[in-house]
Parts: sequence; C-alpha cells; structure tokens
Amino acid sequence: MNQSIQPTQDTPAASPDRSTILLSLISLLLTGSIGWMTLNLQLPEASGASLAPREMDRCVMDQNGYLRGELFGAVRQTLDWQGEVMACDGMPRPEGKGIRLAFREHTNPDNPGLMFVIGIEDAVPGEGTAELAANVTLNDQPGGRFFGTQGEQSCWVTLIEQVRLKGTIDEAWRIDGLLYCASALPAAAGSGSVTLGELEFSGQYRAVVD
Repeated sequence: MNQSIQPTQDTPAASPDRSTILLSLISLLLTGSIGWMTLNLQLPEASGASLAPREMDRCVMDQNGYLRGELFGAVRQTLDWQGEVMACDGMPRPEGKGIRLAFREHTNPDNPGLMFVIGIEDAVPGEGTAELAANVTLNDQPGGRFFGTQGEQSCWVTLIEQVRLKGTIDEAWRIDGLLYCASALPAAAGSGSVTLGELEFSGQYRAVVD
C-alpha cells in the first residue's frame, strides 16, 4: 500500500474534536441540508472545503454506474445500486488535491437512504490505475448518523479504469475502482461503527463546479 502524505512537523494539521463534528451534523439535520452538495462537514476530509450546490445526476454515463458491496455493524446492508435508480457525482477535492466522488442510494433527495462520499488523495482523472489513500464518509440518512475515517489513514482506492465522457460541456470522466478499508468506520458522534467489505464502484467526475 502507498504511504499517505504526512503533514510537516512545523505545521501540524488541525483535527476537529467530536463536539465540533456533532454540532456540524446537528446543523445539517436541522436545516435539512443532507444532500452531498452541502456536505460541508467539519470532518478531516471536508475541512475547509466549500462544496458548491448542484443536483446529483442519475448515475448513467456511457454505461450504468454502480456501487456494490457489503456493510456490517451499525449498518448492515448488501449494496447493489445501479444506473437510473441511484445518483452519483464527483468534483475536485479542496485545492485540487485529488478527486471526491459521491454515491446516493436514491435519485430523489426527499427519499432518505445511504450516501457515500469518497475522497481519493492525489488522484488525477485519466492518469494511472494506482492504489491511493482515501477518506470515506457514510451518511445513514434514515438514522441521522455519520460514519467515517475522520482523518485516520485506513482506506484505499484502486483505480481500475477512467474513461473521458464525450458530449459533455465540461471535463467529465467515468471512474471505476475498488474501495477497501483496513478497519471499521467509527461513528462521528456516539458509539458504533460500520465495517465495509470491498466496494466496487463506477461513478462520474466533473472537473468544473457549477
């Protein structure tokens, strides 16, 4: 596995405490802003990020997108999301350092379900099939719970295929890969965790934020 990039000793990266995370989640729940486009959480993956609002598309590109795998623990579910019944989107991570992909169980944001946000460090669309460090956030919308890596380096993505999508206004790619984690994702607030089996995904990435 590739070594993750560590912050320099003289400028240690700030890590929010659990009370800060909890306040951020409560704020999101009270405002109803649970969609990925407003996931401006005070979690390490999204810290300092400003995600511009835009609708997530049905996950249909040059072929149907998908998210497949198993969840164990506080959320137990077999994932087999595909094409028009799910939503997916993607954009650059803060300061262009990698890419961020999002997968939502249902296309209708008013129909609560599960949503994954995967931040892939140092990924460049169209370049390589390397194994890269990843930050993962799972939003259990029906239960009002969040689980994630929270700054711990425990998940990685192997990029399998990247295809430039034709006929799009901005730079868009289909990105296929595998996500796996060496340890469970702890709850952002309270107890409990979710263990991921290996997840297969095919999502889309747009370089330009609307």
